[in-house]
Amino acid sequence: MEVLQTLKDEGSDKVYMWQILTLPSVQKLIGGGGSYLTGNLRYYLYNDFMTDISPVCKNQSMVFFDSLGAGKMWALKMFDAAAKPPRSLFLGNINWVGNWDQCHQVKSNGSRPEFRGKYCRASIGIPKGVLPIENLPGLENAKLEVGICFPDQCTEKDVAAHVRAGLDLVTLTFLPVVEVECEGEEHPDSDFWIVIGVVIGMAVLIAAATIYDGVRRFMMQSGEVDFQDATAQRDTSDEIASSSNDIPLKKLSLGGQENQGFHNDETPTANQNGGPALQQNGRPASQQNGTPRNQAARSATAPRSADKQQAVPEPQTTAGKLVVGCSAIANTEFVFDTYLPDTAITALDGIRVISTTWVILGHVFNYATDRSRFVLLENGIDVWDLQKEFNSQTIINGTFAVDTFFFMSALLMTFLTMKKWKRSGKIYGPKEWFFFYFLRWLRIVPALLFVVAVYTWVLPWVGNGPLWSTRQFPPNRSDCVNYFWAYALLIHNFIPNGIGSKCLGYTWYVANDYQLWAISPIIMIIMFFSPIASFILMFGIVVASLIAGGYIYQDLYVYGDSITTLLRVWDDYYVKPYTRCIPWMIGIAFGYLFFKTQGRIRMKAVYVILGWMLATAGSFANFGEGMTKIDTLPHTLYNVLTRILWALCIGWVVFACHKGYGGIVNRLLSWSAYRPLSKMTYVAYLIHPAIMLVYMFLQKSLIFATEITLISADIIGPQLQRSV
Repeated sequence: MEVLQTLKDEGSDKVYMWQILTLPSVQKLIGGGGSYLTGNLRYYLYNDFMTDISPVCKNQSMVFFDSLGAGKMWALKMFDAAAKPPRSLFLGNINWVGNWDQCHQVKSNGSRPEFRGKYCRASIGIPKGVLPIENLPGLENAKLEVGICFPDQCTEKDVAAHVRAGLDLVTLTFLPVVEVECEGEEHPDSDFWIVIGVVIGMAVLIAAATIYDGVRRFMMQSGEVDFQDATAQRDTSDEIASSSNDIPLKKLSLGGQENQGFHNDETPTANQNGGPALQQNGRPASQQNGTPRNQAARSATAPRSADKQQAVPEPQTTAGKLVVGCSAIANTEFVFDTYLPDTAITALDGIRVISTTWVILGHVFNYATDRSRFVLLENGIDVWDLQKEFNSQTIINGTFAVDTFFFMSALLMTFLTMKKWKRSGKIYGPKEWFFFYFLRWLRIVPALLFVVAVYTWVLPWVGNGPLWSTRQFPPNRSDCVNYFWAYALLIHNFIPNGIGSKCLGYTWYVANDYQLWAISPIIMIIMFFSPIASFILMFGIVVASLIAGGYIYQDLYVYGDSITTLLRVWDDYYVKPYTRCIPWMIGIAFGYLFFKTQGRIRMKAVYVILGWMLATAGSFANFGEGMTKIDTLPHTLYNVLTRILWALCIGWVVFACHKGYGGIVNRLLSWSAYRPLSKMTYVAYLIHPAIMLVYMFLQKSLIFATEITLISADIIGPQLQRSV
């Protein structure tokens, strides 16, 4: 009753039905006798009431009304395809899609003029206080989206006139027609064909490289070419690590994140028994005093034989290496190769896969509740209420998964770099520093730009349906077009007002990762000569980050509304490296700890138990149940301090697992099946939001969201990613 009263109050002084049915109009309606009432109403509406409609649309619309009155099937289907008020209005169902497929099946057979159905969407403004959905973040200016089936010659202006007239007829003139969008004959522009050309070129290159690699392998196995000399001449000198370790060209082509094993610091050779023996500093790894061995944590089938390692040596020329690096055969071998040396931190593979899955799960809920155009769920308010439950806290706190990646990247970078400097007795020279930065950029940017290009110029043309719009899909597309250069330079998170990180917002992490990577040599150089000074510097950076982050966060915090707060702090706090650097600094500290304790260290059982208790308690301290409103100060302290706590907990898990105190946790995280998946996490991270958006916007009806339906999308997404 309150809603009806609101509508009555809003419209009481605007339009009533008797304002339309004046004496002259009534005379026109009944002028030819009662039997012609329907026809007279039709002509009155189009000739006297709706004067803004084009003649061709008017004629087709009149044919539709005549056929509908006559009960013709095509007209009934056309009427049936239009949206009607559905269920769940007060659960947030303000997107009435109608039946897109049925509208396209409509054909006015035998009528003059003949026409087909065309699907249109009308956006109608909703008065404040009418629907509870406007209380959700991002839906303060929510609009009612109505799908309508119209004759194909009607323009968007004609449809807007129809909708406006229909609202006036039912005394809802106070509801504005904000926008009308109809499907049309649109064709891809030149940018689309350029990207498609690049994709085709890459496919041809991969096919040619695969053929070359296959022929080369066949010739080697048939003995037509003697590769013993090539094997003997193979260069085993160390190279500058581009991230966590040295990555061969075939690994670069995957665009992967850090390969977590430290095995490229050891040179594989064949021992007398034909098995792999890893030499480190001139001695087999098995003879290294205190070196931890993780054979129990890996599958028995994981190690490869030396014969397999030497069966297909790499080409000796740079051109040959580039070609083989694009081979599908070589890359497939690399992905599914589970071999790791005994010195590898095997638990990192499991942590990487679990963290990536965590990120994807959180994004499922984020993109399912996409508000950039209209709500994609039938019950958006129910999804909002899900965050009150304890089992939803893993989704709400999914941002900690990103901190895990910051920690791992910094740990590996520091460990490997310090190890190389100690071996050589000096820090990098100009050439090595160039490769330090360039190879890192080469690992992450080409794959990123490829995804941005496909997302921006190809995806709009791959789908259709009632939720799809070639003009407006993907959301915030113009930001990718205008700031493509910023993505290439990895500075898009610094574009003012956040517009550089709205198109592919999740890629803020990639920019942060490189920016933190870029400043890390300053700390590592100081650490190499004076560890105490470097730790003082890192402590100062952490304190400064806490102060800056706390000040920004408390200024933008919305009391009792964490989701709205996240939207407000996105640009100034969430995507900036100076507020996200704490896990990175802790990762550098642990990297130095690993560097100084490369053998297994002895720890008393009480310390081990205490460490695991604190790590477990610290991890779960970030979770809670209910929606208790928190004041600004405690919420700000919680937000900034938990970043420290989480990174320390992950640090303990990695340290304990590698040093022999991980037990079943290490066995679970070091499962060899994680190895192939861990090599694909960066690609999965880049493409999963695009897959989710396509999946959501291709739906022909809204999704009734439950935990099961949303998590099923998390299962579909990775399956699609692995098939790409």
